[in-house]
Amino acid sequence: MKKRLSIPSHLTYLYDVEKFIHSFLQEAGLPGTQLGCIVLTTCESVNNAISHGNRHNINKLVDIRVEFTNNVICIEIEDEGDGFDVHDIPDPTDTENIRNERGRGIFIIRNLADDVEFENNGALIKIKFKLSREHQLLL
Repeated sequence: MKKRLSIPSHLTYLYDVEKFIHSFLQEAGLPGTQLGCIVLTTCESVNNAISHGNRHNINKLVDIRVEFTNNVICIEIEDEGDGFDVHDIPDPTDTENIRNERGRGIFIIRNLADDVEFENNGALIKIKFKLSREHQLLL
């Protein structure tokens, strides 16, 4: 099962993204056990794409693609920005970065998802959530 959503680069569209993800998970018949992690990770990634990638340029789009196959939810978020060096983002858990707000979103994404990859110089993020047997037993 696959779905796609494109939104203009304005933070008011985050609500549409949240509804889109909820709808996709319901339509796919997935349990709600990972819903919070999936929604938070997706919305944080879209927020980054709008704010840092497209720099709130309403004329640029953010594409969200979601697929569910073989008990894995794959989410791709792509912006039209120039990208960034993912290795240049400071670790927010380092003592010298505790008060620095930069890097917290990517830290959250990496810790909630099972797999995270950046492509196109960081303008494309691929996120995977594995629906494990443990999650299936919670139904």
